[in-house]
Amino acid sequence: MHKILWLSLLLSFPLFLTAQTKIEAALKSFEKDNDLKYASIGFCAIDIQTNQVYAQRAPRKALVPASSMKVITTGAALAILGSDYTFKTFLEYSGSISNGTLNGNLYIRGTGDPSLASPIMDDVLTKEALMAAFVAAIRKAGIRRINGAIVGDGSFFDDQVLVSTWQWGDIGNHYGAGTSGLNYHDNLYYIHFKKAKEYGATPRVDHTVPNIPQLKFNNQVTSAGSRSGDNAYVYSAPYSSEVTLRGTIPKGSGLFDIKAATPDPSLLCAQELSKTLIAGGITVSKKSTTQRLLKNKATTRILYTYSSPPLAAICKHTNEASRNMYCEAMLKAIGAKTKGIGSTESGIAAVTDFWRSRGLDMAGFFMKDGCGLSARNGVSTKTFAEIMRKMYIDKNAFGDFYNQMAIAGRTGTLRNMCRNSSAENNVRAKSGSMNRIRSYTGFVTTKGGKKLAFSMIVNNYSCSGYMMKKKLETLMIALAESY
Repeated sequence: MHKILWLSLLLSFPLFLTAQTKIEAALKSFEKDNDLKYASIGFCAIDIQTNQVYAQRAPRKALVPASSMKVITTGAALAILGSDYTFKTFLEYSGSISNGTLNGNLYIRGTGDPSLASPIMDDVLTKEALMAAFVAAIRKAGIRRINGAIVGDGSFFDDQVLVSTWQWGDIGNHYGAGTSGLNYHDNLYYIHFKKAKEYGATPRVDHTVPNIPQLKFNNQVTSAGSRSGDNAYVYSAPYSSEVTLRGTIPKGSGLFDIKAATPDPSLLCAQELSKTLIAGGITVSKKSTTQRLLKNKATTRILYTYSSPPLAAICKHTNEASRNMYCEAMLKAIGAKTKGIGSTESGIAAVTDFWRSRGLDMAGFFMKDGCGLSARNGVSTKTFAEIMRKMYIDKNAFGDFYNQMAIAGRTGTLRNMCRNSSAENNVRAKSGSMNRIRSYTGFVTTKGGKKLAFSMIVNNYSCSGYMMKKKLETLMIALAESY
């Protein structure tokens, strides 16, 4: 009997040793890496079934997570707002309609839909199709002339479209777009340059899509090598018409476009409708304008209601494509529902309260935005792993969050990672990257069949971002090859 027991233990010992040493050896090598000599490192993997820590390094150290922050926001949004929640956008009018003339204003009233007329997300109306739907509703109401203005109503959220801790170098670029109660076209526009043929010459700004007529460009962009790519940056403030362009684009012939943040998406939406109406023979007597605050709202009647895709689809797109503005819209929507104020601050308070109510210790949790663009965010890998575990086991609250994540070697920001390894098609995660910051948070199934929730964050490494990604990739593979 004793001999059989000892033989069984001896036979199982190599598997046990492999399970312990595979990830431990990878972590020890990782810690000794000279490129991480001055870095802060956090790592935590939790067995989803047993809730036991599988492996960890400084799991309670609060680190800057970059876009991994999105899983905290999208997870809370699914539970608080609901997977089937849809954002509504209303076409309304004030005044009265008489003999084909609207004596009043037309309002496009948003409730924060981040996907309205998105040029990137699938299964939404294009801006042309959306405007056509609006015009059809206006014609159906018998309106042939508008003795008033088209008003973009973004007052469902506060008028602080940007997060105060975002950096000036980010906010004019498309990934630094703020959020309004009326978002439009992902709050981005394309700047098309006419490329210059000479190295160092200034390429001309040819046009923008959509057209934003009030913009004034201070163009300091120069031409670099023909294969140098997009190294241009946009500097602008919310509601401003002044835009400074710096950096380089390739020299050559033809057009080259970059993406920028729309300074006033609510106004752009109104301008686009006014332009479409006039082109279709419906006159508009006044210039387009906006309504940013709730006070002094006119009495209106609804002509048309547009609904976004369900929140589950929006969250999947947000996590796979790492859409910053989408997360900020969700954060403000959470604040509007739970606190009655559609602001970043109310959303953060609601999200923090929510995760605390799910049994998490939120000490050392520092949330400054919903998407992770703020360098003042601070979250531990233990908190991330615990949140991921809760989202995996509670499908009633969070839906199938596992299948909302990018897949290693297949989709999203992980599509080029872990190929031809045990982690390919086996790791589901959200990535995060900023200057000297890399993080991955998600799920992995080990060779031994354990389902793990994990998070890894590194701040202030000395190598390139690409090299840091490869180093973290080794940890993902080691987790996948563990028992």
